[in-house]
Amino acid sequence: MIKFGELWSEAIDITIKGTFGMSASSLIYELMERQASLKREELGEKIDAFHTYIEKLLGSEVALIILASSLRILCDKLRREYEEVEEYFSVLDELYEIKSKLLVPSSLKEQECLARN
Repeated sequence: MIKFGELWSEAIDITIKGTFGMSASSLIYELMERQASLKREELGEKIDAFHTYIEKLLGSEVALIILASSLRILCDKLRREYEEVEEYFSVLDELYEIKSKLLVPSSLKEQECLARN
């Protein structure tokens, strides 16, 4: 399972690339690393520093739009993660039911054998 910070970093990255394109987003990341010592991979853990830098670079309205769009993408990613985990547990529940059904008859057979002896 992916860590929350990684999902948040991915969501920000998708938003920046979708908003500004590849070349402009590369420039933004380079400037951010040089001027604010923030790496792309760290954005999920250093969201306040990222917001402050983007606000200075692009203005407060654009920074809010980027964060709101990133948050929407993050919610979608979290929903997918939840659905994957939920699906995994559904499979485990089904396996447990099958195991229970298989064990019940064998324990009944054991009881019948003990009763005969």
